Amino acid sequence: MSSPSPDSDLYAVLGVAPDADAAAIRTAYRRRARETHPDRGGTDEQFQRIQQAWEILGSTETRADYDRRRGRTGGAEPADDTPSWTAPTAAGAARGAERAAPSGAAHRAVVYEPELSSPQPLSLPLTSQKVHGEFASRGLFGGGRSLRRRRRTVELLERQVLQELPAARLFNDVHLLPPQRDRRGRARPPKQGERAEHVLVCGDALVVVFSLEVPAAAASWDGTTLRAAGRAITLPDLAGQAAQLQETLFRRLADEHGRRAELTVGHQVILHSPDGGLLSPVVETLRPGGRVPLAAGRAVRAITGQLAVSSRANVVDRHLLAVLRGQLESPVTG
Repeated sequence: MSSPSPDSDLYAVLGVAPDADAAAIRTAYRRRARETHPDRGGTDEQFQRIQQAWEILGSTETRADYDRRRGRTGGAEPADDTPSWTAPTAAGAARGAERAAPSGAAHRAVVYEPELSSPQPLSLPLTSQKVHGEFASRGLFGGGRSLRRRRRTVELLERQVLQELPAARLFNDVHLLPPQRDRRGRARPPKQGERAEHVLVCGDALVVVFSLEVPAAAASWDGTTLRAAGRAITLPDLAGQAAQLQETLFRRLADEHGRRAELTVGHQVILHSPDGGLLSPVVETLRPGGRVPLAAGRAVRAITGQLAVSSRANVVDRHLLAVLRGQLESPVTG
């Protein structure tokens, strides 16, 4: 099976007519996804093209936008393989958010605030450090599968996000509540309260990340529940985690650095396949709602998009980094 042409019509990619209803598009997507999946003899390029077509045509909002643009360009998608819509609204963010256009600032020269001539509020070595915080090994077997999954996610984010965005920084095992003071006035991590597994920050954008290993080639998402391998999987409330962390950071930046923060927060669930493939599992969205959990390869694109869309994506905010380091369970890396 040959790869679709980069400028082919997305309806043709799925093999449906432009006036096909939502059910017909869903059926065609399922069929084409099975046919082009790398595990069944397809290629990564073919499979990604099918996913891109589904992301657009599977949503009422993005399909309508595509249809308008398609009519103006003679029925073909833009040849650069990047759908030219603006950043999705909240209603359309669940699908296609990773395709939001970057601001252009992400690859400009990195700017440090405050400038590096000042050793405060964070030392120069820590300012340049890309990854902060570690997951401590606990118990006789050192954390087992959960620890391996988290470290696998760190490696993925380092390779796919931090290398792409020079100003981005990764924080691991982050408390959502502010630190507490002991009797000597020293800041200590709170003894109770929820922690985010991973937090990425770039400029004034922050993304909370959770990962999960799914032992199946396909999964479904109904807006609230992920189903795979015959079972329902409960996911943490990442939107709630992001909101709580945002509130904590706002308060601490005001109290400790006397500044009013402008911080946009987001979240993403990364689905790992047992064999390390980046395109599985395929997630079928049954109805809109929440940010869709995505296979690793697609998830990192979504995360990069959320971070790169900021007009300050080339800024390393040293005040923010210092405050985030104070939220870590285990600040020392190594």
